[in-house]
Order: sequence, then C-alpha cells, then structure tokens
Amino acid sequence: MSFSPELVGQVENLWTRYPEKKAALIPAMHLIQKERDGWFSNETIVDTAELFGVPDMHVRGIVGFYDMFHATPVGRHVVRLCKTLTCKLCGAGELIKHVSTKYGVKNGETTADGRFTFKLFECLGHCTTAPMMLVDEEKHESLDIEALDGVLEGLK
Repeated sequence: MSFSPELVGQVENLWTRYPEKKAALIPAMHLIQKERDGWFSNETIVDTAELFGVPDMHVRGIVGFYDMFHATPVGRHVVRLCKTLTCKLCGAGELIKHVSTKYGVKNGETTADGRFTFKLFECLGHCTTAPMMLVDEEKHESLDIEALDGVLEGLK
C-alpha cells in the first residue's frame, strides 16, 4: 500500500466517527482521490480495498457509480454544468455549445492544457439560479457566456 502517512492518519481518524471501518469508505475515498491526482487508478483501487479490508470490486463499484469519483485522469479542475430542464430553459444549451467551441471540449473531455475536465451533470439543485455549474466544489449560478468565461479563464 502506498498512501502517505498523513492520509492514513486522516482515514484512521474517520474510522473513529463510524460504527465500522467500511462505513467511512466514501468519505475516505474523497481524501484518497485528492492525494492521487484526482482519480482512481487500478493500483489506487486495490490499495483502498486493502486499507479497508474489502474486495477491490467493492471500491470499483463505488468509483463506477458515483460521478464524484473518477476512473480516468481528469484535469486540474472538474467543471460540471447542469443540463436539466430548468437550466436548459435558462440558457445552458448555449453555454454547452460555447464551451465546446471556445475551449475545444465536449462532455467528459479534458482541455488540451489539462486545465479542466468538462462534464454535463443531471441537476445540481439550484433551479432558482439557473443556469448553474460547479467547479470542483465551488458553485457558480445565474451564468451567461461572459460569467462562464470569467470563471473558466480564471482557472490555473
């Protein structure tokens, strides 16, 4: 297993908050993914399973099911743009086309410079301030093309 001692300490601290180790798996996976450059390689999946004493297929299943975990490398930032009806009615379709044209990425793709991975998302829960996107964990609401560009161009 090749996790840093600091990460193992954080995971062990999580274990104290739950009735059994396995219950802390998803919160721990957020920490693990952050340490491992934002994604779960096969090695990381195996290491995580070993740390928790679960079959690696259990960890694989979580990575495959939840959008917040990535099984392939992603950009330095993950940009999720809501594509549901309210956001569409408020201009998300134009934003999607704009990102594709200006930044050269479609759903699931990463910019050539590795700055961000673009993902369409099925509802970010902010219909009253649509259209909306989430960059990493930061919300950006009531977007238009100018505001979207301001956010994306500010990413390092």
